[in-house]
Amino acid sequence: MKSKNTFTILPFLFIFFTCISYSQMGEGHKFCDELKDGKYFPLSYEFKKKILWSKSFYWETREGTKVINGKTYVEIKQEWEDKSIVLLYCREENGVVYQYDEELKRDDIRFDENFKENKNWKLADGKTTYKIISYNGVLRTPYCEYKNLLVIDAVMNYGHFNFYYLKGHGYIGATKDGHLISCLTPEW
Repeated sequence: MKSKNTFTILPFLFIFFTCISYSQMGEGHKFCDELKDGKYFPLSYEFKKKILWSKSFYWETREGTKVINGKTYVEIKQEWEDKSIVLLYCREENGVVYQYDEELKRDDIRFDENFKENKNWKLADGKTTYKIISYNGVLRTPYCEYKNLLVIDAVMNYGHFNFYYLKGHGYIGATKDGHLISCLTPEW
């Protein structure tokens, strides 16, 4: 009898401790909660996160820094399920987050902490338009119901999206035409 109870309890304990370990991103950093003093685009610390996108996923990691045209950028690697890799180069200066466009060889503004709701801007390609929708957005994913989100509307040549950012976590999900298409997972 004793061994039957042990085998019944073991799966429960495994699930319990797995959920606890996945609920925190780091010491005192909970998966579903914002960091009050965090940034929407946190570039200063190491991270690794798994992000679902449509029927696929990618791992996003901070890889270090790279100097381009005398400016230091954080290199962010996105390794997709099919093993393809996308590298992004971002930097922050005076509250403005820039992303380097390798094709056009110039910076695009990804976010400016001084932007107010309804602020529009275009990227260097002339095809992509961003707009700040809210700083109090809500997004429900299979893992969390997030609140107090930065919501950026993005009109691109391949679709119309809303991107969601949580202070201290950065990107946590996206909707396309009002439907969840991407979200951060607790797996890391």
